[in-house]
Amino acid sequence: MPDKKIAMQSHLINGSAMYDSENARRTLDPKYMLPCHRQAQWAEITKLKEIIGEVYSTLKRPLSIFDIGIGYARVPIWLSRVPTWDKIAKYVGIDVSKYCITQSRRVISRKKIANKVEVVQFDAINLNKSSADFLKKSKYDLVVCTYFTAGDFKPNEIKLEAKENGLIVDYDINALKPNKNFNAVFTGAYDLLKEKGKIVIGSIYWDNSYVRKLQEDFYKTCGMAVITSSKDLFTATKEGFWSERFDQPRILSYLSWVPRNKIELIPLDDYSFAFMVIIHK
Repeated sequence: MPDKKIAMQSHLINGSAMYDSENARRTLDPKYMLPCHRQAQWAEITKLKEIIGEVYSTLKRPLSIFDIGIGYARVPIWLSRVPTWDKIAKYVGIDVSKYCITQSRRVISRKKIANKVEVVQFDAINLNKSSADFLKKSKYDLVVCTYFTAGDFKPNEIKLEAKENGLIVDYDINALKPNKNFNAVFTGAYDLLKEKGKIVIGSIYWDNSYVRKLQEDFYKTCGMAVITSSKDLFTATKEGFWSERFDQPRILSYLSWVPRNKIELIPLDDYSFAFMVIIHK
């Protein structure tokens, strides 16, 4: 069963809760998603089930999983519908959004999986700080971060404000060399792992013009105003939504603290839309 002490902890939420905005919530609603987004979700959950099966076979016991950005509890709900669920002993998820936490708790209760699943409101960029010590009392076999959440951790140095021409105000590109908040999340996640555990990051947007255009169309469909252009390595809106894209050199530079032979990059499609990263401890 989940550690009930986790739910009783009090802590500060320092990051901006992107998904507390009504327009941003639409990005989690399947009726607004583009076909490539829905395909990425299926591809990542299919691969995740495979990974859970492999680790379970190695350890010969049910696994503990930590979910960064649990959202509406989509991943544990999907897993609970298949025999993979029997391979999981404990599933703990965090999210910075109070709205997402409320919704995930509701669906977890309705689907009757609260005996295994616990959710905590916590800002993932604080995972490497002392405020996360209560989470680190437990270690996990897998840490997962799905559906483009890894691109959501905006550097503090970049402000999502627009100039008169409607484009983002000038910023220092060095804020992405590397993105310190991205690194804070995943160095903290690494500390949550048991020896020989894995971090599964997926989906992640590839950085190319095709993906950028799809991102822009998607966010506009969700009712947001895009303030970035082809010169930016991310897509952002004046409503405060942010999503970073990656290529192989940049994701490896962000993860430079992990030995290269411990990192796998796995395409999730054949049209350069999304990929998954697996980090082995």
